[in-house]
Amino acid sequence: MKNPNYPLKKIKEIIDSKAKWIYEKVENAELKLLIKEICENENKILYLGSKIPIQINDIEKFYREKTKEIVYKEIEKISKKMELYPTKISFRKTKNRWGSCNHKNELSFTITLTQLPLECIRYIIVHELAHIIHKNHKKQFYQTIQKYMPHFKTQEKIIKNYSPMI
Repeated sequence: MKNPNYPLKKIKEIIDSKAKWIYEKVENAELKLLIKEICENENKILYLGSKIPIQINDIEKFYREKTKEIVYKEIEKISKKMELYPTKISFRKTKNRWGSCNHKNELSFTITLTQLPLECIRYIIVHELAHIIHKNHKKQFYQTIQKYMPHFKTQEKIIKNYSPMI
C-alpha cells in the first residue's frame, strides 16, 4: 500500500528515523503489562520498586494502607522543606495518574503509589507540591522541582516503567 502524498522511499525514511522511538514505546508498554502480570504469574506484588511475595488477601487494601502511611510521612518532611502545604490529601484508585493537585491545592495520589521506589514517590510528592504555586508545567515549575530534587529527570525515567493500575 502506498501513501499518495509520499513516495515509498520517503515513508521508509520516516519510519527508519522514528524506529528507536517506536521500539522504546512498544518496550515500555510491554513492561507495564509485565508489572500487572507479576501478581498473577509470580504471586508477587511490587512494593517500593521490589517484588515481594504475596501474603495478603486484599492487595488493594494493602496498597492503600501502605501508600497512606508513606505519603503522609513524606509530605510532612517535604512540605516543611518546600514551605508548601496542601489543603487536603486524598487517595484513590487510578489508571493513569500517580498524583494530582487541583485549584484548591488539594493533593490526590493513586493508592498504588507504593509500587514505585521511594525516591520516585518523593519526586511525585515534590511535583504535586510544586503545583501549589505553579498550576502548569512551564519552566518555573520545573525550576522549583529542581531546587528540591536536582536529579528529578532520573525519577521521571524510572516512573515510565510502572503503571498505576493494579
